[in-house]
Amino acid sequence: MVTLLFPGRHQILTKFQHEYLSNLVKSGVNGKKVERIVFTITSANHENTRRNPIPLYLRVLAIDKFSKDLDVEVKIYPIPDIKPSDKFADYILSQIFYQSGEKLTPKNTILACSTPPVIKLFKKLGFDNIPVELIDEKKGDYQTKRPFEIIEMLAKSGKDWKNGNWREYTHESSQEVYAEYNLGDLIVELFSDSLLNEDADITETRDYNTYAYQMDKNVGFKFNDIKPFVMEGKIVDAGCGTGSLIKALAKEFQESDIIGIEATRKFYEYCKMQEYANPFVFFYRKNILDQNFKDNTINTFIYSSILHEIYSYISEKKLIELLKHTYNQLAHQGRIIIRDVVGPENGRQEVYLELNENDGKSSGNIKELSTSAKFFKFAKDFKQRKIKFKIEKINYGDYVKLSLNDAYEFISKMNYVDNWDSEMHESFSFWSFSQWKKVLEKIGFKIVEGSKSFQSQYIIDKMYKGKAILYKKVGKNIEKIDYPPTNMILAAEKI
Repeated sequence: MVTLLFPGRHQILTKFQHEYLSNLVKSGVNGKKVERIVFTITSANHENTRRNPIPLYLRVLAIDKFSKDLDVEVKIYPIPDIKPSDKFADYILSQIFYQSGEKLTPKNTILACSTPPVIKLFKKLGFDNIPVELIDEKKGDYQTKRPFEIIEMLAKSGKDWKNGNWREYTHESSQEVYAEYNLGDLIVELFSDSLLNEDADITETRDYNTYAYQMDKNVGFKFNDIKPFVMEGKIVDAGCGTGSLIKALAKEFQESDIIGIEATRKFYEYCKMQEYANPFVFFYRKNILDQNFKDNTINTFIYSSILHEIYSYISEKKLIELLKHTYNQLAHQGRIIIRDVVGPENGRQEVYLELNENDGKSSGNIKELSTSAKFFKFAKDFKQRKIKFKIEKINYGDYVKLSLNDAYEFISKMNYVDNWDSEMHESFSFWSFSQWKKVLEKIGFKIVEGSKSFQSQYIIDKMYKGKAILYKKVGKNIEKIDYPPTNMILAAEKI
């Protein structure tokens, strides 16, 4: 008697898999009768991404339908995702053991797998394998379409996915679940999403732990800026991150529906695990570039520290389209509230930067560099535009001569060394506060009184002072000037 271990993400089940397993159950493996089949569902805690579009419960439902007529005992174990690891096979076996107390070994179990890297890991542990779709590992030959290829076929079918040729390869169990829950619509949408990568993250260069910490520790400041402008009813936090602002909104506005939209998988999953003071808190895994709600249905749209990313990673055109979509979705006198970075009003003005040379090293790791050394790395690494500067000696001191826009880009980023590569893709100074207002007014918004650009004293005191000083030229000398605004709170009403 032997157990078949059939690992996979099982996003879609195929006719070939069913016929293959049915034959093994009837004929046995290596002269041994198949006692049962163990399905392990890897990436069980992931959903709504191109790599893992289908939620766990629907994958389990499909497997249950798929295995009804296999005439053998079936077990299903969810396996949470881990980063690529040479311990992956051990991890699967350990998960099965700790979930059930059952120990699968090479003596009582045979692997059924067509993925060469996984086969290799199990072989190291002594497991035999039957190859399912795989014909020749070295040549990469397979005797039929694999599940991920069938999903790609479905995605290419577009709106006509229900009649697509993917059905030729798909077992009726998956066809039924896909039809009943309109999963084809979800997959077509995910595969057409230009904003996100395969795992539904906006960038692969960001340390999300550090990013989340930075966002969460400032949520009190952000909420105090946002709160006076909120209109109750349906309140949307678009790009809600870890849900820290949602928590504050739910506590303050308990008669409203609080809706979080988040694309990044790590944050979306975290949001759903939290508790909120208002029971009417909902989360959607959506691209904020899309018009996700019907016209005239939302009372408040909040964009906190997210719109500069749309400009930086996508385009100015897409940012303006998003603002137009927001206008359409807002009810009469509904409000958009933007709390974000903002560019200087006179950004082309030439200024001089005095940079600390003694607070770090002149070369080496970014975390060890002095402020002065960081500037030269910034000028080389910044992706949004070429940083033009000169070194000018004034009164025996060396100063960096450049535009105020470029000076602001540097001083606003010089402390974010954990996410340096990500920050080098992002522009903070693309629009000044007056330019932001003009864009919104052109769309049809009326600016709400109290909107303003401002300096965060915390940023000035903790992040700028002692590192960088700004000057302007007065005759042959220079005169110290104030730092530009660090942020803005901009509210506008649909009229």
